[in-house]
Amino acid sequence: MSRHGVIDVGSNTIHLLVGDVKDGGVLPVTGEKVSARLGAGVEKTGKLDEERLTLAAEAIRLFAKISALNGAPKPLILATSAVRDAENGPELTERVVEGTGLQMQLISGEKEAELGFRGAVSAVGKSWEGPALVVDLGGGSAQIIVGEPSNGPLMQVSLPLGSNRTTERFVSNDPPKKKELRALDEHVKKIMPGWSLASQVPVVAVGGSARAMLKITQDDLTVERLRKLAEEVSEEPSAVLAREYGLAPERARVLPAAITTLAAILEHFGKDELSVARGGIREGTLLTLADGREI
Repeated sequence: MSRHGVIDVGSNTIHLLVGDVKDGGVLPVTGEKVSARLGAGVEKTGKLDEERLTLAAEAIRLFAKISALNGAPKPLILATSAVRDAENGPELTERVVEGTGLQMQLISGEKEAELGFRGAVSAVGKSWEGPALVVDLGGGSAQIIVGEPSNGPLMQVSLPLGSNRTTERFVSNDPPKKKELRALDEHVKKIMPGWSLASQVPVVAVGGSARAMLKITQDDLTVERLRKLAEEVSEEPSAVLAREYGLAPERARVLPAAITTLAAILEHFGKDELSVARGGIREGTLLTLADGREI
């Protein structure tokens, strides 16, 4: 059993996960998160907001200390879409080095997809044996991966469909108007890859927005249910939704766009439903580090 730590600098949330790796799975030791919404405004300005950048640097410094206190003195720090797309992303890298002495790695969408797929496989366990379609829906981007548990990703693509990004681009109102979500639905289907998938290939969603859906409904997540759910979460302002279901306000704000995106992906591939896995990029990273492999 080996212990490792990872700090995942996402477009919406910065997460820390320290865990032990045993028998191909991750046993969490501690986890922390802060909703910095680092990607807010990047779609329009091309830059990270200065105050959010400062908050992110402070959160990473604190999480590095917490990781060390829990037996992982040199956590791997990974930055994804928000930092990758921002002109001033290198500034955050410099501040992280100053505050922690550690390098922050800016990973590609392809690497993000690979790690997310491995984390999903570890969470689902042996419940699927053949190929599966994994949708890792983040704040700035969505990783669409077809792969097998034993062989890893076979096809993958990183698309600018993260829930923060699509909300900023398509949803001006809170709650959103139906025409806004219809425009998003059309956009998602327009940029999806033209892969042909066998009927038995299951769909697994990972990411904070996918997990948030489970706080609202325990129903099977069919296309029909997702469409209805998008309507339900669009009936009242996000602040009310957050209060009713115990969601972070910023998560509630992007949830209609996230659910609409997932429903559109299912329809594009001719799939009836999806399941949600609680593993993702952080678990995939810890498993890769435990193997002695570089990210």
